[in-house]
Amino acid sequence: MGVTASRDAEVSGQTLPVRLFLTVRPVRTVLAVTVLLGALTAWFGLIETPIPTAVDEGKAKIPLWRMLTMGVAVMPVLSLHSPLASLEMVATRRLRSMQRLYLAGLGIGSAGIFLGICTFVMQPEIIGVIARSWIAWVGLALTAGVTMGWRLAWTLPSLVAIVLFYWGYTGNQQYQWWEFSARPHDDLPSLILSATLLAIGLIAYAATPWRLRRWRHG
Repeated sequence: MGVTASRDAEVSGQTLPVRLFLTVRPVRTVLAVTVLLGALTAWFGLIETPIPTAVDEGKAKIPLWRMLTMGVAVMPVLSLHSPLASLEMVATRRLRSMQRLYLAGLGIGSAGIFLGICTFVMQPEIIGVIARSWIAWVGLALTAGVTMGWRLAWTLPSLVAIVLFYWGYTGNQQYQWWEFSARPHDDLPSLILSATLLAIGLIAYAATPWRLRRWRHG
């Protein structure tokens, strides 16, 4: 009896922090919105909307899936913010571990849901572009979240989106090499840039105060 009670108490002590961590974060909301955005992308994602550009042609048309992909990528990072943010600023390693698992699980899960829905109506080439741009948007959101706070994780992706949409179009359905959200799915520079942005975001996230001290002394 004593052994069983001690084991139950140990299990409860391990699961309680996880429950508290998830309680203050909108996991269900993120997944529900992901399904909604996936459905909107499936129905209306191929519809093109005109936007102003820097070229002489004046305006270009971009498909809605380019904008919706950014929203799906940013939401898991944005949801890292919680009402206990002031306490989590002095995060322990256990909390950081839960953050990593949460971000990886929710990020990959939402990406899988979104891409899975899109595959029903979109060509594989477009799915490849969506997956590549998702990687870049996540990296930008992580960088913004680490430097400005998780509730502002949307700022840097939004700023970069404005730059891409306005200056990335060169006319005649051609795009700058750095326009990772519109270049063909097999474009190597866009893939390298997207992977680099993700790596920068992951490095920024990994650069905790204790790791920075270790890196300085190491």
